Amino acid sequence: MNKLLTIALILILSACQNNTKPNNKQDQADTAVGEFAFQEEFHNFGNLQSGEVVAYSFQFENSGEGKLIIKRIETDCGCIETHFPKEVVKAGQTGLIEVVFNTAGETGKVYKELLIYSNAKEKPQKLAIAANVENEFIKLYSKN
Repeated sequence: MNKLLTIALILILSACQNNTKPNNKQDQADTAVGEFAFQEEFHNFGNLQSGEVVAYSFQFENSGEGKLIIKRIETDCGCIETHFPKEVVKAGQTGLIEVVFNTAGETGKVYKELLIYSNAKEKPQKLAIAANVENEFIKLYSKN
């Protein structure tokens, strides 16, 4: 009798077991993530005068199968301001990341990196800008 009760209990428990494998398209879509496909990942502003404020927009497409969510963008100085989509970028949609660079206080060849933190597979995504900044104050000061 105990043997029969044990077998019945095992059968009941195994029948109630929840299988969590994604087995339909909706489950697979929920686990899919977005992916950045930038037209370019580097922009050179060229020759600038110190004090100029310039902007450039990096265009990207979500080439992944799921939603792309940009969480934050870190820069290596306070001279860069970024604007990016706060909403979800769906698969196949495009978006822009605008970079505003204030050259005040900069001089010479300048290279700055931006790190994009998101739900994409590649973490973080890196973008970069460069410029050759002329600073008249530093030129005058260094001649004396």
